[in-house]
Amino acid sequence: MKTQAQALPTFFSLWQYQTFLRYFPCPILVSFSHWVCLLISSMAEKRTSDYATPVGGRTVPDFGKMYHVKGELSLPRTEIKEPFEAWYDLEGNRSRIDYRNGKVHTYLIGNDLDYGAIYKITPVTTETEIQATKFFQLNGTKENPIRPQAALPDLQGFEFEKMENYEGVLCEVWKKVTQAGHKKNTYRLWVTRPEGIDSPATPHRFEMVGYNTLLESHNDKYTIDYSDFSPQTESDIFIPPGGMTWGEFPDPVEEHQILANPIQDYVNTSPVSHAHRLFGPYKEKFNRQYESEKEHEERENYFIHSLRYVHSMNRAGLTYSLGINDFSDWSKAELARMTGGLLIPDQEKDVTEY
Repeated sequence: MKTQAQALPTFFSLWQYQTFLRYFPCPILVSFSHWVCLLISSMAEKRTSDYATPVGGRTVPDFGKMYHVKGELSLPRTEIKEPFEAWYDLEGNRSRIDYRNGKVHTYLIGNDLDYGAIYKITPVTTETEIQATKFFQLNGTKENPIRPQAALPDLQGFEFEKMENYEGVLCEVWKKVTQAGHKKNTYRLWVTRPEGIDSPATPHRFEMVGYNTLLESHNDKYTIDYSDFSPQTESDIFIPPGGMTWGEFPDPVEEHQILANPIQDYVNTSPVSHAHRLFGPYKEKFNRQYESEKEHEERENYFIHSLRYVHSMNRAGLTYSLGINDFSDWSKAELARMTGGLLIPDQEKDVTEY
């Protein structure tokens, strides 16, 4: 025959068990109470410990306070592949990122002026100039001081997911899922630790896959493939060229952050980026009013892809320049119909599990 203690449900929590004892005391239960409470507390502590220390005792990857790395940003929806090279020095409060094989240089110097400054050297094509080298400067403010820009994501909130081969290398895969409104993003980072499980990590790949819960589709994705990672940099690499006249970034003002610091939106793990915040001014400028919340989500998604494409192409140093216009929230199919081109079907619903 089962005693009361033996019959006690196994899913009781510590609080539930203590409450049970308070109202239904008996010799057997009271004699076991201290032992059971200690057992449940121990199990709870083990669960907490398991959560804090990911599977296999791995600690969250650390890339150090200084590094040099190369990478390639891929935007599958617009078939963009953009190489970059980055130098990062947290203690020196400075960073540098070059895009398109050195066509564009960005320096983020936190110790310049009162609140830091961003310096950008880039080719610009206008109605009167073709690929003219321009020097732009964006000063930090008390509310928004300039800080060094990492080329690697901040891994706060990431959890170990699995071990997986990537291009023939066995990597740890770390994962983070964030959601804001209908936007649910899944981020993954592939890393190795050449010197052991707790040693500094080497990045191999970063991926973002976006899912819209209202549209029920995976409507966004980009990747960054890393190479040539080194925990050292040269100090003079962070010094912008002297003797230059630095001017303000061109209008619109809302785009200054993306122009000055392009990679920020791609390594940030927030579903709402600077690009998303530009959709409000875009709607106001072009007097957009959508018929439903669903259409709003669709148009915003088209706009984000258009904006990324425009800025990436303008960093390529072409003999022409692109800009956001009245058609930037249109689908490829709508643009094809307008231009008399072949009808490009809308993206089919992606039911792939990520």
